[in-house]
Amino acid sequence: MEPLSNIEVILLSIVNEKPSYAYEIDKTINLRDMRRWVRIGVASIYQVLKRLEEKGLVYSKKEKEGRMPVRKRYYVTKRGREALVEASKRLLSSLEWYYIDLNVGLEASDLLTPGEIASCLSKRLDIVRANRKRLKEMYGNASDAGFKKKAVIKNLLYFREAEERFLKELFQEISKNN
Repeated sequence: MEPLSNIEVILLSIVNEKPSYAYEIDKTINLRDMRRWVRIGVASIYQVLKRLEEKGLVYSKKEKEGRMPVRKRYYVTKRGREALVEASKRLLSSLEWYYIDLNVGLEASDLLTPGEIASCLSKRLDIVRANRKRLKEMYGNASDAGFKKKAVIKNLLYFREAEERFLKELFQEISKNN
């Protein structure tokens, strides 16, 4: 079987924690602030669940609760748990490549003046600092949160701190070359 995509892993993990409807999965993603670090839209959730079902990693049952309409609740299969274990091991032990908008912007910046680049990077630095501050607060308030949530927040915080250092160095290089 080919490796699972990150979105497949996220959805499979959520369904493994608790059998869920697509709507519940979307709410879990929002509640955990996952869209800060994984790109997944509501429509994608339905498409990916269908794909996971076709691969035999989840199955669904149509259920009706009270006055709610009939909905599909997804359950992980034994094969799905095995795939999730393999994916988790692969993702935790391998090095990923970064597809970062900043790198794309730098690559495409040939037509900008050094002043325009500095202005754009200054705006980004302000956003990075605000985001870093928010992540620090989130981490401070996560004392009762589980290991996964604290580890994700800390990882994002370290990325923002590194980006802030990088942007400061970039400003120095731009000012030296002017």
